[in-house]
Amino acid sequence: MTRAGNPPIETIGVVDIYAPTSTPYFRLKWPEPDGTPGDTSGGRTLDGARLKAVEIDARVGSAAGPFAVTRLDVMRDQFLAEATSPYTGDPWELSQLTQVRIRMNRMLRGQENDRAMDVDRSLCDKMRARGGTRNMVKQNTSVLRAFLRWGHQHENKYFTAEQAELLPDGISMPSPSIKGTAMPKRRKRARAVGESEEYVRPEDAPSAAQVVRLRQELTVSFPRWGELAVELAADAGPRWGEEMQLTAYDVHLSGCAAYDDPHIHIDWQIDAGATAKTPGGRRCRPKGGKTRTTGVHEFSFTGFPVRDALRARVEAALKEQQAGSNPQALLFPAQRGGLLWYTSFEAKALLPAMRRAGWPLQSWTEVRDKWSEDTRQYTRIELDRTTALLPWHSLRHRFARTMIDVHQASKGQLMALGGWENEQTVSNRYYKTGKEHTTSGLALFG
Repeated sequence: MTRAGNPPIETIGVVDIYAPTSTPYFRLKWPEPDGTPGDTSGGRTLDGARLKAVEIDARVGSAAGPFAVTRLDVMRDQFLAEATSPYTGDPWELSQLTQVRIRMNRMLRGQENDRAMDVDRSLCDKMRARGGTRNMVKQNTSVLRAFLRWGHQHENKYFTAEQAELLPDGISMPSPSIKGTAMPKRRKRARAVGESEEYVRPEDAPSAAQVVRLRQELTVSFPRWGELAVELAADAGPRWGEEMQLTAYDVHLSGCAAYDDPHIHIDWQIDAGATAKTPGGRRCRPKGGKTRTTGVHEFSFTGFPVRDALRARVEAALKEQQAGSNPQALLFPAQRGGLLWYTSFEAKALLPAMRRAGWPLQSWTEVRDKWSEDTRQYTRIELDRTTALLPWHSLRHRFARTMIDVHQASKGQLMALGGWENEQTVSNRYYKTGKEHTTSGLALFG
């Protein structure tokens, strides 16, 4: 390289240093990894120019290749468009992609113009610290770790192997750099010796009286099916997204070719990451991609005739479908006949019903920094929040406790009916009480 016909006065690596001409500043020139020319001021002194040249040469020399000059926002868009796990090669579900997009956008605020070759531990710490709570920082770290791995594995080789390994498992977490209020923990308790940390006690699930009151109050918002939805969740154990997408055709109270006993097929769930315009609709496979079949009792643990109520609802849904008001014959449709949205269901129907039913609720004030794309800065806001100490999911815990405590279900049976990952999961959560060891141990004393 030359500058106005003058040769460089010194070269450090790939960086040429030029003497001042019309200004009192030294000039630095070098080729970027993709061949484009780099040009910047070296400062007023030769020593200062040398130091800066050393830094530039080290950065250029450590770049992964010609694509290392790609901007992070361009890489982010490609990362999200591919939507594939860099660990397994499997495509992400929509709900996972939604969360990854939120975290990537949050981390790259202010760093969009940085390039792949600029990423070091300091920049990683700065990006992953953009979370209001320690848990958000951990979430950021997980996503950023995947992003680095993806960039190294990509055919364009955006990152070096060293960059891909900047965030190993067990790495120290930076403190959050923005304000956020963590949701209060639902419960704190002592454990019995031998009791799993995940163990769900009877008191961790709603009582019969609580279920009765909730089912009565939910009919205020959903008179056609409010009672059945609560009782079925506690009796058959579907998760919210699994239950609220059920149709009349999933219910076989007279058996089917596969099973003789009354049962329900759970083949889908509402996809939390889907939108109204998602191609193929808002359904995806249940958690873990596992379909299952579960049963329904003649009477629930509260004495509710759940099987007869379900039969009546199936007949009504088929009539609604014929009339055009419920095109999918959903058992638990929204007011306009389609699938429900959980946030709206919780805010407008469930929490008010729980409050009227006397279920334990916890309110707190969330203080957090909200980002504005218009001003490109954070503004501190306060929001009143309410959470249920016994959420809708606790009805599923009641199902498990009833199946074990009343019907003596084995671990394998509960796993199959409830759709848990394996027997170890249900063992820790519902069987390891610690009491069985104490009882057998006391017997040793005669």
